Amino acid sequence: MQFPTKFFNSGSGRAVESDRVFYHPELDVLRFFAFLAVFFHHALPREAALYLRNGFSPAATEFVLAAKEAGAYGVDLFFALSAYLITELLLREHAKRGKFNVPAFYVRRALRIWPLYFMFLALTIFVVPSIFSDERFGPIYIVSFGLFFGNWVSAAYGLPFSVASPLWSISVEEQFYIAWPLLLLLFGVNRIKQLALLLLAIALGTRIFLAVYGAEHPAVWCNTLARLDPIAMGAVLAFVLGGRAPHIKRAFRLLMIAAALAGFLFVAKYLDQDGPSSIATYGVTALASVVLLIAVLRDDARLLQRQPFKSLVYLGRISYGLYVFHLLALALVGQLLVIPLLGVQVNFEIRLVLSFLLTVSFAAVSYVLLEQPFLKLKERFRGGRFAPLSFSIFFHRLRRLSGTSV
Repeated sequence: MQFPTKFFNSGSGRAVESDRVFYHPELDVLRFFAFLAVFFHHALPREAALYLRNGFSPAATEFVLAAKEAGAYGVDLFFALSAYLITELLLREHAKRGKFNVPAFYVRRALRIWPLYFMFLALTIFVVPSIFSDERFGPIYIVSFGLFFGNWVSAAYGLPFSVASPLWSISVEEQFYIAWPLLLLLFGVNRIKQLALLLLAIALGTRIFLAVYGAEHPAVWCNTLARLDPIAMGAVLAFVLGGRAPHIKRAFRLLMIAAALAGFLFVAKYLDQDGPSSIATYGVTALASVVLLIAVLRDDARLLQRQPFKSLVYLGRISYGLYVFHLLALALVGQLLVIPLLGVQVNFEIRLVLSFLLTVSFAAVSYVLLEQPFLKLKERFRGGRFAPLSFSIFFHRLRRLSGTSV
């Protein structure tokens, strides 16, 4: 992969590519590991006795359980990545044109998120209940998730017992996508640091209030205002780096990665997702997420052109689908006692591998058949361009891009 060599500097001294879109494949790899953390969080059992009975030492069991709990904070890494990338793209557009086109930004986000999201919601509503009798995704969740405030309903009433429950985080991201460009327009792109400080203060104040109030899980976990730390820090990182990757020696990068992972494990072991200690929880996980982000950002990613790293880049590229489908895959494989045709009994290890492979299969098919046609259509709105299409032209172009009838 060749990287751009032509740049021009904006008035703020920001380095901006003049001829190519902003893309760092190493962030795809990081995105895949964020998903993998969430996957293992949901896939691994939380009962210590199960590990001890299978030969794990008490120390190893304690470490595995801490790592499992730490995996939940892969969501924070997703938030930090989104904030960094979205802020970077908005700043680059502003540096090139002196402004950014909010309607075009909204259309690009909708074309990226909505097709798979609403397809999976439809699957959850109309198909999944016939497969799993204990699926619980009632009307209040259907409406709230459909309107992207599902996280608030989950915070108030609890997460739904559903394969769609992880999609609460998509509501948080959609709220960020709506609000962030408007805030930058209102206060100016040079006030990102001040805006970030305000977001951090809101998040801290919200968690203090919820801790004093005695709110129970997932009242903090799913609360947008309480989860702003990684979003604020990711946005500041984009502003501070100014479109460039940090120049850090390899040994120090490895040290940063180790420190970030230790931070996640510390939170999982000693802090909680709600209650008094949650006041610090999300600040620590946000800091660990941004440290990881800084540690992997590079100018030269030629190594990622080779296997197995090239496959990791691909898995990161389809990580949205991986995240959306993984709980469904875990539930489907969880019903298997014997592998069909082979007659092999399904133990935990086989179930884990099959769940991961099924998740990848779902995501790969979704990426080709559902996401890519809309991603190609999204290019029409890149760089601030916004030329509304009639419905007939829209569907004609979608049909031509996908090669299927619509």
